[in-house]
Amino acid sequence: MIKLRQSSYATLSDIMNAISNGRTGVVNFVSDKEGVFLLSDVVKKVTKKGNTYFSCLAMDRNCSQESRIWAWEDDEPESGQIVLADYSYDKQYGLALKLVKRKIDASAALKREELVQLVDALVPRAKVEVLSVELRELINRVSNRHLKNLLEVLLLSDGEISEKFTKAPAAATNHHVRIGGLLEHSVNLAKMCLEVAAHYEGAVDKDILICGALIHDIGKVYSYRFDDFSFSMTDQGMLEDHIALGLKIIATAARQIDDFPSELEMILSHIIVSHHGLKEWGSTVPPKTLEAIIIQNLDRLDSQVEAFLNTSRSTPRDQSWSKRVPMLETRVFLKQVTKEE
Repeated sequence: MIKLRQSSYATLSDIMNAISNGRTGVVNFVSDKEGVFLLSDVVKKVTKKGNTYFSCLAMDRNCSQESRIWAWEDDEPESGQIVLADYSYDKQYGLALKLVKRKIDASAALKREELVQLVDALVPRAKVEVLSVELRELINRVSNRHLKNLLEVLLLSDGEISEKFTKAPAAATNHHVRIGGLLEHSVNLAKMCLEVAAHYEGAVDKDILICGALIHDIGKVYSYRFDDFSFSMTDQGMLEDHIALGLKIIATAARQIDDFPSELEMILSHIIVSHHGLKEWGSTVPPKTLEAIIIQNLDRLDSQVEAFLNTSRSTPRDQSWSKRVPMLETRVFLKQVTKEE
């Protein structure tokens, strides 16, 4: 068994800081330390010359970086694994890894006292305790008893859905890819919705807005793996998608509540099926109620802002432009304008 000490290895944050300070060009350029990474979105690929490699996200608690794994000594790398690796960096090709020694299974690591600190340093997590308090406060603001009951059944009970809701990521790659990411994104969206509702006071149903914001992505509790820290899609997520899963969850929960109005269920279902906006973005229909329009736009805003912020954390500070960000479909400008004194 390999006994690891966090200080004995370079994390991705250490590596990105070194890159920003111009310390690259050699292998293991952070004090000659091997790197330790959490792998996500691992995909096997083949070069034009027929050589096999893996693309992946190399992660730690604070940032992630698109990387390529060019060599490995043990079994092929998989999402959710903690790995020890030699690393190098090139401005054109980015971060390159060569796995060394052996991989460490993240779920097994939790059972080993000597690895708990390491896992804590690598696995990205939202502030679940704080967000859980905010979630309860948001639900307490709902005055419609049917909607409040629905939210309590789904998100505040001791059931499977409420437990998964506080742990699941909001996505596999684009935004809020962390333990509790779904909770964070949903609470963010509900709070933003209330700000917009205050601006259009009298025109918006705040109860529907809060409820819709909190459950728009509820199907993601079954869409992503998170217990193994892989943040990869489940078979159910691949086959049904979070929108279809969300409809099933809402329909099941509504049946558990006496006299839950069918019209309310229809309005909430519409928010779920339309929250991606356009059909080419994954919606069944475009938003057709004011609450659905607000949720769709703010959902996209929160996702895109998160993608921008994650890109800014993962781009060396001496670079003004990022690589292309899939969520934004462009490179982004990261240089801060100097404020006049």
